[in-house]
Amino acid sequence: MEFMGYPRPDGTAGARNYVAVIPAVQCGNEMANRIATEIGGNVVSLPHNGACVNVQPDKEMIQRTLIGLGCNPNVAAVIVVGVGCDGIPADALADGIAASKKPVELITIEREGSYEQAIEKGIGAARQMVSDASQVKREGFDLSHLTFASKCTGSTPASIMACNPAVGWAADTLVEQGGTFMFSETAEIIGAEHLLARRGETEEASRRILEVARRMEERIKATGVDIRGSQPVPANILGGMTTLEEKSLGAIAKSGKSAIRGVLEWGERPPQHGMYFMDGSANTPQIFAGFAAGGAQVQSLNYGAGLPTKLQAYTVATGGIPISPVLKIFSSPQDKGQMEYFDIYAGTIIEGSETVADVGQRILQELVAVASGKPCKQEMHAHYREMLLMYNTGPLL
Repeated sequence: MEFMGYPRPDGTAGARNYVAVIPAVQCGNEMANRIATEIGGNVVSLPHNGACVNVQPDKEMIQRTLIGLGCNPNVAAVIVVGVGCDGIPADALADGIAASKKPVELITIEREGSYEQAIEKGIGAARQMVSDASQVKREGFDLSHLTFASKCTGSTPASIMACNPAVGWAADTLVEQGGTFMFSETAEIIGAEHLLARRGETEEASRRILEVARRMEERIKATGVDIRGSQPVPANILGGMTTLEEKSLGAIAKSGKSAIRGVLEWGERPPQHGMYFMDGSANTPQIFAGFAAGGAQVQSLNYGAGLPTKLQAYTVATGGIPISPVLKIFSSPQDKGQMEYFDIYAGTIIEGSETVADVGQRILQELVAVASGKPCKQEMHAHYREMLLMYNTGPLL
């Protein structure tokens, strides 16, 4: 099996062909949006909430993530914009992205002399980059060039029976064929982390799985909250879940049964092919940003049931990560009326007309189709976007 992707100079393959405008810190968000809006089409801005007031470890994590977003194979070229006094250095971002050998332009108000001059240069650079990117044509690539990432939401018992195990089947098959799969949500492995640790490909991988779960629980307890009493959330309870452990068992089903090669920090790129767990919150936009920074060309959001299925976008209002298409998959037979917002219905498993493998095969086929250029429902309905949410582990100064 292969997909049709855009060849990149670093040997990766893009599912999309965007020119990304990335601000160094949130002060540059308006600049990035203005440049992207002027050109439109395949020029997208990636505004975010990274700022000078983040503590240094979080600044370093944000810097790694922004570089990763620029290096994502779905991006053909990048414009980095800044003021000149940015707490996350714009020149360091540009240098980090340039290591991928794709075209990168650095524009700051300090370098150009004024805001309007910076905008004018950015618009000119974007026009040239779009022209150059349009000359790149899709080619056939085997699945070792594909990275898929998945998150679940609106979890109910239907998630455990249908969408999550079906995604897990597709993930196992992708990994068997040399591809890469990432999953996350550290708070939602607590209570089941020992089961994931048994799947560690090495002792180090197993140790790290237990370590990040313990680290997350300790962070939560430091606030005076015991997560084992605050989860599941109200929507999960309405759907029929009763305990955090039950929710975690359902959540890890989307990782299939493959050996876990390693654990990634948020926004970190996998060093090899295979299956990886990425540390992170359960906040959907943060997870999507981390996955995209990790190189995921396509992602999925897997729904259980209930009111979340009635949202046109996601269970949060970000509208998704512009550079990385997201398949929407849902499980509940009673919500089939919302199918116009979803790419795949997995409730046939519950209805008894298909097996997990049957639906998993459909997910894999849709994944390949979207990686080859088919627009997913999220891309067709993405009329509203908010800034990307950076993951913070420390206080804001």
